[in-house]
Amino acid sequence: MNRNDLNERIKTSNKIVIKIGSARLSGSEEEVNDFLFSLVSDIRHLRDLGKQVILVSSGAIARGRKLLSSLSHPTEAGESLPEKQALAAMGQNRLVNLYDSFFSKVNLPIAQILFGVLDMENPEGFKNLKNTFGQLLDWGILPIVNENDSVATEEVKFGDNDVLSAIVSLIVEADLLIILTGVEGFLKNGKLLPFLEEVGKSELSQAGGPSGPGTGGMYTKLKAASISSEGGIPCGIIDGNRKNCVREFIEKNTLGTLVVSNGTKKNFTEDEIKSILRAKRNGGQE
Repeated sequence: MNRNDLNERIKTSNKIVIKIGSARLSGSEEEVNDFLFSLVSDIRHLRDLGKQVILVSSGAIARGRKLLSSLSHPTEAGESLPEKQALAAMGQNRLVNLYDSFFSKVNLPIAQILFGVLDMENPEGFKNLKNTFGQLLDWGILPIVNENDSVATEEVKFGDNDVLSAIVSLIVEADLLIILTGVEGFLKNGKLLPFLEEVGKSELSQAGGPSGPGTGGMYTKLKAASISSEGGIPCGIIDGNRKNCVREFIEKNTLGTLVVSNGTKKNFTEDEIKSILRAKRNGGQE
């Protein structure tokens, strides 16, 4: 199998999960606005084609830091768990308000879904979560997902929102996962690798950690891609700084790195998804 074999499959994907990292939402106001104008345009186009879209978005903690620094008596927050939980609580509503201000201009209503590992472990929680996604998509609402960072502890976190986006892809039985990053794609030995059928130890060993306000880096993006591809869901890791990158990736299948190890889509059971999560949610290098 080569990348071109997947052109039609990528183009005809109906249910698409897009993951957005903190770096895309924590720059200058002009940079954030440019990114969101492009993203909203792409998603409006996809919706006009009859496709369903789910966003998994980081950025609550980054937006919380911005709010804290703007206070009349600004305070700097560190990296302790209570500080990050408080920042997430401050920033989550500002993050959703930011999205609403853009998507409302193109008549796309949004909904916020916050959940954590413990919600997944609870059978009723998993069922309710899956039903909520299904109902929102049936109504034409755009779900915007984040981990519930204000109450999650390090012991019961997904590890990173890259991993969360892969789990969401399995839950909603997506056709495609797109992870937006700040680089061209996965670089191996300094060169862009456009196609991966398997994420092995050699790839993970060359994948770096976070270089900005996020918690992941290329390592967790490859880990997320390996999770989604187990279910036959292709994962594109592409440069989110590029204008209309989502639309270009879907229409041309030439940007970034495409990862898929299973050519046939498989819909996992609840127990299988939970087993994958338990095995791979640790965001640190193993």
